[in-house]
Amino acid sequence: MARLSLQARQTTGLVMTGALQQAIGLLQLSNQELLAELTMLAESNPLLIVSPPEDDAPSFTESALDLRDGDLPRDLEPETPGLSGETWEDEPLLHHGPYDSEDESHHEPMAPRPTRLDQFLSQIRLRFDTQHEQAIALALIEALDESGRIDTPIGQLATSLGASPAAIEQVRLAMLFFEPVGCFALSLAECLAAQFQARNRYDPSVATLLDHLDWLARGEHDRLRKACALDAQDYAELLQELRACEPRPGSSFSTPEAETEAEPDLFITLAPKGPLVSLNPATWPRLTLDDALYRRLLSGREDARHYAQEKQSEATALLRAVEQRARSLMLICLEIARVQTNYLKEGIAALKPLTLSQIAEKTGLHESTVSRVTASRLVGTPRGVLPLRSFFSTGLGEEGEQTSADAIKARIKQIIGDEAPASILSDDAITQKLQEAGLAIQRRTVAKYREALGIAGSAQRRRDQKLKTHLARAATA
Repeated sequence: MARLSLQARQTTGLVMTGALQQAIGLLQLSNQELLAELTMLAESNPLLIVSPPEDDAPSFTESALDLRDGDLPRDLEPETPGLSGETWEDEPLLHHGPYDSEDESHHEPMAPRPTRLDQFLSQIRLRFDTQHEQAIALALIEALDESGRIDTPIGQLATSLGASPAAIEQVRLAMLFFEPVGCFALSLAECLAAQFQARNRYDPSVATLLDHLDWLARGEHDRLRKACALDAQDYAELLQELRACEPRPGSSFSTPEAETEAEPDLFITLAPKGPLVSLNPATWPRLTLDDALYRRLLSGREDARHYAQEKQSEATALLRAVEQRARSLMLICLEIARVQTNYLKEGIAALKPLTLSQIAEKTGLHESTVSRVTASRLVGTPRGVLPLRSFFSTGLGEEGEQTSADAIKARIKQIIGDEAPASILSDDAITQKLQEAGLAIQRRTVAKYREALGIAGSAQRRRDQKLKTHLARAATA
């Protein structure tokens, strides 16, 4: 029979203190998110004063590495006995960034936004068999305005293509139901009708509604509801369906020039002695303590003194966490800038292979800290505002002579962009060109990178080129 006994045993382990959790949480916030977080915390702590950003944010140069000792709480140091990534990486209280991994799939660039031609070419090939119909379809694509509707008279298209208006209209009506549905319409009503038909919801009530959109614009709902022969509930549901329609389905292809560029958290500038890293003064919040209020509370009753001491302790811990965040952010960014100086000067072709573990080793920080700091941070550079994670890339080749995967993708994109229309390159031909340039790369890797860039294969590109050539000839005929 087993003998049961009790034994006392002493072990060591990492304790997730409140200060540690707060420091880790602040690491992953952008400057704008940090300002919002501090403002919220100040509402519950009268000793905290959150001031708007000013133009005197600190900057680090070569001396930044001297600040390593005060960078993080001691219980976050990688040298702490018993501390490892597995010890606290899965702590449910922590919020991880979207890139807390060095898996290669997390570093693939986003496919470029599709153009109108890219969006419709495959649908044209599936729907139309003859070159004449395909030429008309391509001409209709060229005739689209920014909203996705046809802005060229059908008669004018018929004259330029040498086709009958009926043939053009037949092709246009078919393309009306291409994705996104509603493009190639001649009017707003026709655009909306196509979307109702695609959902199998087009009926006499919908037709009446679309025939009297001017009544809807003027707010004549009673008149419109009676014309549609609907009760109040059915009319409300019909309006709800109308709101779900897209009046400008072609706007998804427009270049987002009007979108406001996000403010970077830091800036990297190239100086003669090396890169200079500074916080963005336009977004960096200022946090101070209200010493006058603290002294007044200490001179009051015992409960007021206890409250003041508690809030002062919380505020001091928060101040230290914010300072540590700034040091960690600039320390990591400075080391990244040193490694990728040529990339900042010359572009993507000069991007060096770089991983989170390499930056962690050079800065002395824990790899998980580097991951959180770089997860969603933006940095202003001579090449524009870039995600800090865009400086990281896996490498190909022998150790010491590796080439960044992103740099190879840029080379592939350039080779395909420079190919002659009459001489479309296969993946084998691209691989040979890269190998001749000294890159150790295989065909399957070229195919993988080409697909990640959103570029079709050589057979597809040949077919697309034939369609474009036929369109050009038809336009000049």
